Amino acid sequence: MTPFADEEDTRKVQTAVLGRAGSDDPVFLPYDHDEFDLFMRGRSRDDFYCGTLLGGCGKQLSAKRYTEKKCHFAHRPPVHCRRTANGESSADHLYIGRALQEWLRRQGHRQVTVTYPDLGAGPGDAVEVRFESSHRLIRVQMGRLPLRTWQADRDRLARTHPGGVHWSYGPDSGLAHNEVEEHGHAIRFSCRTERGTRQVYVGTQLPGHAVEWTTLAECRLTADGVIPPALDSRKPEPLPEPPTQVAFPLQAERIAFTGAVGIPEKQADGGRLYEADVQSEGSAVTRARIGLPSQTPAPRPHLIYALTGTADLVHPAESPWYIRAETATPLPHRTHPRWPDLHPAALTEPTRPPMMAEDAMVARFRTKLEQIHRSHGLINWETLVAHVGASPADFTSADRVRLLVAVDSPHTPDKPFLSAAVKLAHEAPGPAPFFAEVLAGLGVGKRLTEGEVDRIWRDSTRSATDRRETRAPEAWAETGRTGTGVDQELVRRLRRELMLVARARGRITWKSLLGKQGVLHTAIPETTRLGLLVAVDSPWKQGKPVLSALVKDKGRHGPDKVFGAVLKALGWKPSAGTPTADAAWPVERDRAYAAARNWTAPSIAAAKPGATRRGLTSRTVGMVDAVRRALIQAAARQVCVGWNTLAAAAGTEMGLLSDTDRCAILIAVDGYPQADGLLLPSLVIGPGHTPVPYFDDILRALNRPHGLRPIELGQVRKNEQARAFEAHAEPGSPAPREDHEEKPSPPAPSRPGRPQPPGPFPG
Repeated sequence: MTPFADEEDTRKVQTAVLGRAGSDDPVFLPYDHDEFDLFMRGRSRDDFYCGTLLGGCGKQLSAKRYTEKKCHFAHRPPVHCRRTANGESSADHLYIGRALQEWLRRQGHRQVTVTYPDLGAGPGDAVEVRFESSHRLIRVQMGRLPLRTWQADRDRLARTHPGGVHWSYGPDSGLAHNEVEEHGHAIRFSCRTERGTRQVYVGTQLPGHAVEWTTLAECRLTADGVIPPALDSRKPEPLPEPPTQVAFPLQAERIAFTGAVGIPEKQADGGRLYEADVQSEGSAVTRARIGLPSQTPAPRPHLIYALTGTADLVHPAESPWYIRAETATPLPHRTHPRWPDLHPAALTEPTRPPMMAEDAMVARFRTKLEQIHRSHGLINWETLVAHVGASPADFTSADRVRLLVAVDSPHTPDKPFLSAAVKLAHEAPGPAPFFAEVLAGLGVGKRLTEGEVDRIWRDSTRSATDRRETRAPEAWAETGRTGTGVDQELVRRLRRELMLVARARGRITWKSLLGKQGVLHTAIPETTRLGLLVAVDSPWKQGKPVLSALVKDKGRHGPDKVFGAVLKALGWKPSAGTPTADAAWPVERDRAYAAARNWTAPSIAAAKPGATRRGLTSRTVGMVDAVRRALIQAAARQVCVGWNTLAAAAGTEMGLLSDTDRCAILIAVDGYPQADGLLLPSLVIGPGHTPVPYFDDILRALNRPHGLRPIELGQVRKNEQARAFEAHAEPGSPAPREDHEEKPSPPAPSRPGRPQPPGPFPG
């Protein structure tokens, strides 16, 4: 099949919107099939719509993955869509609108509204962003507009926006030249495809048609509108000299080049120059110069690039002709029928290092699989071999079985099969096809039925959880004495809370004690209860108060049911005055009251481990506890939540938190306490009930399996949601509502003198 032979099919589009037909949340589908997999990570095939703000029909689109032609969106039949703009720039007005909205909100503007007026050619003709109670307006003129209409619109909008109208222009609007003549400069907006999406850039056009590009984050807002750095540093200059070069505009997407080689000279506007083989559609190849903006990545000589933005054929006064372009987009294939004479240079493969020794490879596999096993996850064989610098093609199926047998050797009945965590890409979770061969190689059995293999696989993949929850009380007492195996941050917070209870000469139930730390009692196994209380009172010596005496059972006057076991684990010995644990209880209670009489509560914020965690700022560190409590409450209600809810619980607004802030907070949320072993960030959803885009980054930071394909990442997310719902379910709780977001509850009033959660907390 000839690559791109059916590119003119109007049912195939490159942009869509997420969630619903009228959404203003755009997405761009990368051309290459490898980037397609990254794009689909965390998304489902039912998320995409031919948006009405794109001039589309509003129907659902399907994301199509191809290896021999461009990946694209396709309508689901029957197709009755009159959308005319389908290319990668067809949603640029939405990208620009959202970027301006977020930029203004970061500067403190709350009431920001964005509209996309239809000036006759569709809703992409202009972007209008209103703020300061709609008194001010940023107008981005995307499409062409007659000069008289432009002048009339300027007068009309100036009358209705007393705070000022700030005009700027898109890449296809010729009015920027008029703006330069009238005010000495013009603000331009343009989008470029970078890292699988469309990035927004702001340009400053000065006399002479040179445009200096920067990011919106580097600009500032003044009474005159958007001010890029180029205008801040600009000094008054005399009137420009007559132009010293001649330029002719060229039509976009009609010229391509390959074999680019950088040359030391620079363009007049600071861009970079390259020598390349250039071909215009329907013409012959010639060697020419290509000028690109300085921030554009250097074109690679083994790829073909198409000039997709505005371009000019330039003839400077003392230099040969060259083509000055704003954007150059790499094509996914090494040939193209529109430019048949362009032949890229061969890609030189890097020399590959020799493969490591097999015993070292087995040791590294074992270490990685132990990490996967502890996190109750799975890993693709293709991902596992990458940890030893190899590829799947380096191993036969027999090699794979031999290596995994070595990983699990020698095998004893009390050990799980680490190889159970290995699966093949594109396969659903479950025993891998080669797992039975691994078992046979370990001598477990050569004639196991499919059901027996499945049982062994399930036992191995959940054995870490089972062993943790079925440890004997003596084992938990030992961990309390040694300080290992128990979450020390949770212990520190429990100890502090019990001292507060002692100072008030009170007692507290186990359920309420955990609840004040943001942990539901159902998330802590009963066997863990003893270990935590022993750790609270460790190290212990005769005469030291036992704070565990302040923990009580609901409706019972005496000590907690594990109080006697706590004393025994601490090394307490009966005496004539206190021959039993029941007799020792009032003595230890009063001793705790006396010890707390002159105790001053330390600041919990000062010792919070999250304060030193990578990624958290001084502004976000205090939000971790509130977000964790909100997620536990959501799990108890059996719902997922979005950042609207979490930001309200933390006492802030969603617009003030970047994706980096949100990711760091969620990583810290799961960093402590770890006694439940749950992945609470799995309950967080994005706009339109989609997964948050940084879910894989959270898995990586928490040392969980990551780098998975979208379908596998979705399965991990759903499994973790189910575990969270199950762990935090209370009697009579409704069935879980997948990807449902409730509105945030208003903060509860806090009592003076004691920190309280930002909302009602169960227990």
